[in-house]
Amino acid sequence: MEAVAGLVVCAIIKIVVDKAKSCASDRMKWLGGDGVFKALELLGSTLCQLRAVAGAVQRRGSPDKSGDLRAWLQQLLDAVYEAHDVLDDFDDSVPPPESSVARLGKRLFGADERVNRLKDVVEKLVAIHAGSKTLLAATETIASASLARDPSGGGSATGPMRHHEDAVFGRDKELREMVSWLAGASGADAKSGSVPVAAIVGLGGMGKTTLAQILLKDPEVASTFDLKIWVHPAAMDNELELAKQILQSADVDVPDGMKSFHWLQTKLKEKISSRKFLLVIDDVWNREDMEEIAYRNMWSKVLAPLSQGNTTGSKIVVTTRQNIVAKSLRAREVYLGDLPANDIWSLFTKYAFGDEDLDKQPPQLRAIGRKIAEKLRGSPLAAKAVGQMLEGRRSITHWTKVLQMDGFDDVSKTLELCYQSLPEHLQPCFAICSLFPKNWRFKRDKLVKIWMALDFIQADSGCGKTRLEDVGSDYFDQLVDRSFFHRQKVGRRRRYYYIHSLMHDLADKVSRFDCLRVEDAKKEIPKTIRHLSVSSDIVVQLKGRCDLKRLRTLLILKNPSSSPDQLPGDLFMELKGLRVLSLEGCNIVRLSEKIVNIKYLRYLALCKSITKLPQAVTKLYRLQTFSSPKGSGLEIPADIVDLKRLRHLDMDTSKITGIGKLVHLQGSVKFHVKNEKGHTLGDLDGMSGLRKELHIKNLDVVKDKEEACQAGINKKEVKVLELEWNSTGTSVPSEAAEVLDGLEPYQHVKMLIIRRYHGNRSPNWLSESLKASDFYIKYLHLINCRKWEAMPPLGQLPCLKVLQLKEMCSVKRISCDFYGTKLTAFPSLEELEFDDLPRWVEWTHEEKNTEVFPKLRKLRLLNCPELIKVPHLPLSVRNVKVKNTGFISQMKLSSSSPSKACNSSSDWVQTKFDDPTARQGWTRMG
Repeated sequence: MEAVAGLVVCAIIKIVVDKAKSCASDRMKWLGGDGVFKALELLGSTLCQLRAVAGAVQRRGSPDKSGDLRAWLQQLLDAVYEAHDVLDDFDDSVPPPESSVARLGKRLFGADERVNRLKDVVEKLVAIHAGSKTLLAATETIASASLARDPSGGGSATGPMRHHEDAVFGRDKELREMVSWLAGASGADAKSGSVPVAAIVGLGGMGKTTLAQILLKDPEVASTFDLKIWVHPAAMDNELELAKQILQSADVDVPDGMKSFHWLQTKLKEKISSRKFLLVIDDVWNREDMEEIAYRNMWSKVLAPLSQGNTTGSKIVVTTRQNIVAKSLRAREVYLGDLPANDIWSLFTKYAFGDEDLDKQPPQLRAIGRKIAEKLRGSPLAAKAVGQMLEGRRSITHWTKVLQMDGFDDVSKTLELCYQSLPEHLQPCFAICSLFPKNWRFKRDKLVKIWMALDFIQADSGCGKTRLEDVGSDYFDQLVDRSFFHRQKVGRRRRYYYIHSLMHDLADKVSRFDCLRVEDAKKEIPKTIRHLSVSSDIVVQLKGRCDLKRLRTLLILKNPSSSPDQLPGDLFMELKGLRVLSLEGCNIVRLSEKIVNIKYLRYLALCKSITKLPQAVTKLYRLQTFSSPKGSGLEIPADIVDLKRLRHLDMDTSKITGIGKLVHLQGSVKFHVKNEKGHTLGDLDGMSGLRKELHIKNLDVVKDKEEACQAGINKKEVKVLELEWNSTGTSVPSEAAEVLDGLEPYQHVKMLIIRRYHGNRSPNWLSESLKASDFYIKYLHLINCRKWEAMPPLGQLPCLKVLQLKEMCSVKRISCDFYGTKLTAFPSLEELEFDDLPRWVEWTHEEKNTEVFPKLRKLRLLNCPELIKVPHLPLSVRNVKVKNTGFISQMKLSSSSPSKACNSSSDWVQTKFDDPTARQGWTRMG
């Protein structure tokens, strides 16, 4: 996209302007002499002027086709990045290499390198600005330019965005055809015992994925299959990667580093055995590097376990742009062509006007909208993206400008217009995603951390949030709302995001001067590149192929066939400007001490093969995010606590002494309590920024409530809190209860896990009926609390969705106290599990005006051999599992129930109610 280059420059300049202002106002006034402060002010004002010029250059036409304009923009960008480095050097929260006295002396005598570099870069930018006037004079002046958009970032004020459910228009025929095929018998589609396959085929942006998602949600389809699996493979995935994805999407854990195709196939066969499944494989591409027969054989091997066992009625659906894929998979084809004009108009208005009455919109606005929709050439993706782009700016003037824009002649150009209309702060956030391959599974938190490291996130962006992570998450939501990202759910609770193929092409295009993804060793790396991702087999060739000193980002992506076990020794000597370094695709076992040279590094992700850190890592004082894969057993230097700016330490932190010094940590912490300095609960008190998980182990050593209160748990806004005692049971029950009283969680904690608690009573903050209702816990797990006798009034927790009681060896009765005193008990509970309660005899509740379990869908009663009395199931229950439980021999289902009959001599039963009246057949005898 030629015209967008200037907008990318504008966004980067805005970042540096904000940094200069912050540096001037917050840190520089105390430095003595006005030279630094005045230089920073001049830097900011000059950059603001240059930003306006860059916007004019973008409107002037195509920088790509004008060598002078492109050269000028590149010269400007180089100077802006240099200014960014200089401002980072003025960050005085980072320990300086010399004393403050020595630094003051250097400044007085004009020898402070930081000050000299600042003045040099200001002079450079002033000269660039002076040259720009001559450059633009021949065509247009800044004064006469009419800004198509506000270069000051005003583009963010686009009004509220709605979260839209995906909608299908104009595909009724195809939808009916697919539902009929999926819900019907296999018939002639099944060939020699194989699972029938249907391919939804169409050009990019035609709604293939959306149609497949709607099919999964269709009630008739949903009730037809026992297991639904969705995978979104990358174009070059081999059989091993494909098998992994299918298994993971079927909710089977795959060990890290698993390379046994046989193991994967065996597990998949076990998972689908005797189950009717629907497998959706989204966005499948032909492998151009393989012969058709080899490609067909690869898929045959991957799908082979699906045809084994009793899987009659199972189906496979693929979505693809290529007929050759449908042919290779011997699939029946459903083709999606352009949408008719009326359907495009309906789709456009859904996203442009939401649920508002179309007839109440201004007639002139509707007329302009009609003309815009006609220019979208039947593309659902374009209709959705343009509708969302216009939703927050419903002025006739703005819509008329959009109508008059060139670029509606194909879908790609239409998406470019949507990119141009993005708020400026979102543009680099989307552009940097071109570093990842197509069909990459993005994780929101990880991407936000990369944006933070690159200074893409500004806390004063107008969203009312101050934490960078919250602002970044808001940025991400804005991109999702505008269809630059799409959500996809995997299994029951996991979710990831992906970028549509056409949107990914757009990211490649708008970022091509700054970002590059190298998957081919022969690919040329332009000198302008500052953000680079490379396949792991290419990284050893980097030196000499690109200017490493210019790089701000280096991501090493895994190549399944080849990965280096060591990096060139002097690589880190040249990567001096790097902010983001991901080594996750490598297999290196040792990290060089020379990493200390990357002084600006803020994001460091290691590979699993690195098990010991060099001391040099503890000198990377600007690190914000430091991660290592689970199970790596990484040895961490004691001085890691000197990295005061760490916000995310994504690794096992339980062995780190003095972790409480890292007061800016925002992520997760595992804390092992000891009677040693740096491991007491009091060390947690200052860590008020934690937001994800806090797991406290070895609580046996905590003596009383006063010591427990020192941790300040109720002030920590974590999503998950896990409190764990040792299994030895040496604590005195009354003392353990006092300790738990002092560990009252934050009111809005989402998940609470209490494990191996030695007390014999409930904590006061749960047992007092009025106080229990003040907590908004969604998931509660009480595990191996063997002395806990009476359950607290958990029915008063208003948001509780999942409750698990496991290995509660002292519980004998659960009665009315369990439900509390509210009119509705357990108003939100969906899943309830009792497992291994060996002394539990009866479960009752009083039949009075209280409504109980109105939303319960799943019940598990496991290993409760003495249980002989249970209450009636509520009408909402759909799934019941009972195993090794006393009353099973006395229960029965009525003969009218469509569920499986229960064998009274069996020691277990699993029942699925498809008909809401079926659970009326569940009765207790005696």
